[in-house]
Amino acid sequence: MKLLLKNDQYIETSVGFDLSIPLRAGANNVNAWYVKPVKIEPVINSEFIGDVNQGGAVNFRDIYLNPHGNGTHTECVGHISKEDFTINQCLKEFHFLAKLITVEPESIFNPDYKQKDLIITKAILQRQIKNWGEESALIIRTIPNSDEKLNHQYSSSNPPYFTKEAIEFINDLGVQHLMVDLPSVDREVDNGQLIAHKTFWNYPKNPLKSKTISELLYVPDFVVDNTYFVQIQIMSIESDASPSKIMAHEIFQR
Repeated sequence: MKLLLKNDQYIETSVGFDLSIPLRAGANNVNAWYVKPVKIEPVINSEFIGDVNQGGAVNFRDIYLNPHGNGTHTECVGHISKEDFTINQCLKEFHFLAKLITVEPESIFNPDYKQKDLIITKAILQRQIKNWGEESALIIRTIPNSDEKLNHQYSSSNPPYFTKEAIEFINDLGVQHLMVDLPSVDREVDNGQLIAHKTFWNYPKNPLKSKTISELLYVPDFVVDNTYFVQIQIMSIESDASPSKIMAHEIFQR
């Protein structure tokens, strides 16, 4: 179906790019923050078998997961706040114009932790973001990029992260929804500073409840850098984060 936008632009709702990582049971799945692998298992007791292949009438399964560590997820300021903000309360719009860019993090030596870090700086973003217009979402793909990201084990790997100045630049653009293919916008080990998260949400000074961060996306190479019409799908869950599905649609001109 064609969905008309404005200025004679439209999208095909039946055609899009899924930028989220499917949740699978077992260890062959993306994982971060030392969480246990996803478990999907049938409910079985003395009177009921929730598995058709084991003789049950229906498949009836329990699912155990951690949104932040087991796959693509969208989080609100409640992720870092003392206040009980939830993604279901904060995310009220689900369709946005989003600009996709590809960046190569810069390698530096971090004297505080005595090791090399990969960082995404303001200068890197400035080189890649051209002609920013009405977009309210920013999707950032990092390189190198391969489908190994679908099952990468991130714990203890010190993944790339954003500098404070980079997040301030993102804020200055007016970005409301930041989407990245990393487990976090902050350093894996930062002694609880969470500078990037706090800067993006202006916490605790004036929490910006309508803004979201989506992490652990996977953007295949065939999806070219461009502006897309994007949809964020979440569960109606009263928690700081939800597993999410991020759909990007090409924008066509009539």
